Amino acid sequence: MANLHVIPSGDQWNVRQEEGDVLSTHSTQAEAERAGKQWLNDNGGGEIFTHRDEGEFSRIRKGDAVS
Repeated sequence: MANLHVIPSGDQWNVRQEEGDVLSTHSTQAEAERAGKQWLNDNGGGEIFTHRDEGEFSRIRKGDAVS
């Protein structure tokens, strides 16, 4: 199972694999969350963590499991 992070990057939001590559970039947090959940759904599930809008090393705001 994979872990993904939705992380702010300037005025956009990245979906990033845990300690890995950026999978996609979106103009809104909601779009990034949807894309991350879809990726997890298509790839065996996992958890997605959404970070606060404080930059790349911001605290996690919420987490969701996707199976």
